[in-house]
Amino acid sequence: MSKAFLAFCLAGATSAFSPALALAQSDKGDLTVTESKWGDAINAATTAAKPAENPNTYDARALRLESSWGHARILRGVDGLVVGSTGVFKTVNVEKIVAGSSRAEMEAKLFRASHRPGALATAVGAVTFTVGLITATNNANSAATPMLMIAGAGGMFWGARQLNTAYASLSRAIWWYNRDLAR
Repeated sequence: MSKAFLAFCLAGATSAFSPALALAQSDKGDLTVTESKWGDAINAATTAAKPAENPNTYDARALRLESSWGHARILRGVDGLVVGSTGVFKTVNVEKIVAGSSRAEMEAKLFRASHRPGALATAVGAVTFTVGLITATNNANSAATPMLMIAGAGGMFWGARQLNTAYASLSRAIWWYNRDLAR
């Protein structure tokens, strides 16, 4: 491979990690690290765009929800301060987080009412279905085997439906809270 191609690949790989550094190739073929003319401009623009944070502004108090794989985090403000997190078996008191907005508090209560039964039904349904499946694979000719599997699948379905309702209520609670914030 040519040195120019290697320098190009190396520059692309390292510039993703540090926007202020760039690799350049001199006429003699050696690689040297040089400062980028854009690094200072990017740093100046990001610090200039960040105003002094007033804790009572909409940008500092607004909530958002980030979720992944059954785990949700409630973040406040532009900086993303985590004010609560919830998962399948863990929940946070959302009423305290959205206090001040009556409609948001009502949706938070609906979240609390749907989340715990949904998580419990899903877990019990999964265990029941698994027991039925293990019993079926052991060639047990029992009438309880299909009933266990059907009951487990039904519990998982109902629990998933409750969890879906709970997270929809959580999303609405955050929306109502943000709607009622002063701008």
